[in-house]
Amino acid sequence: MQGPATDDQVTVWLQRSAAGDQEALERLAAWASSTLEDLAARRMRRHLGTSSSGLTLEPSALVNETFLKLLDRPLGFENRRHFLAFANKVMLRVLIDYQRSRRAAKRGGRAVRVTISGISGDPGGRDVDFLTLEQALTRLERLDPRKAEVVKLRTMWGFDMAAIAELLSVSLPTVQRDWRFAKTWLAEELERTG
Repeated sequence: MQGPATDDQVTVWLQRSAAGDQEALERLAAWASSTLEDLAARRMRRHLGTSSSGLTLEPSALVNETFLKLLDRPLGFENRRHFLAFANKVMLRVLIDYQRSRRAAKRGGRAVRVTISGISGDPGGRDVDFLTLEQALTRLERLDPRKAEVVKLRTMWGFDMAAIAELLSVSLPTVQRDWRFAKTWLAEELERTG
């Protein structure tokens, strides 16, 4: 494959692979593996740290586990955005399950901490228990699903505002407003529950 895949190419691969086209499935798998591994590495590096958390899960293992879960319940995806949004939820669930199993194995061992930049207004970010963050995002999602998606794309996947606007098919000012609201709401929520 020459260079990064376009949205249209990914949409065609998703449609053709859902119809049983093996070549499209192989191209989709190669693109998804590369894309998800890059995102997983970035996410784990930015938010789960390397040495302080004692994390033993590698990005490739996270992607493999995510793929297994995606293949367990194959869905028809409309486009790249739909696929990445679903993969994001699956990957988050894999990380939460991983943390819970580590806690159970250690019988109350330390929780994996995540660092969230820009939420509390502290430029260095703040450490938050991963499960606490997931619960706060679930509450935000009930309140406003798009704002929760903006937070996930920004803080967990590292997308910039323009890329988020494109992925969500909304204007840049809308994403900026959503982000301002969501980071204030999350800071208050995490302060209240933390």
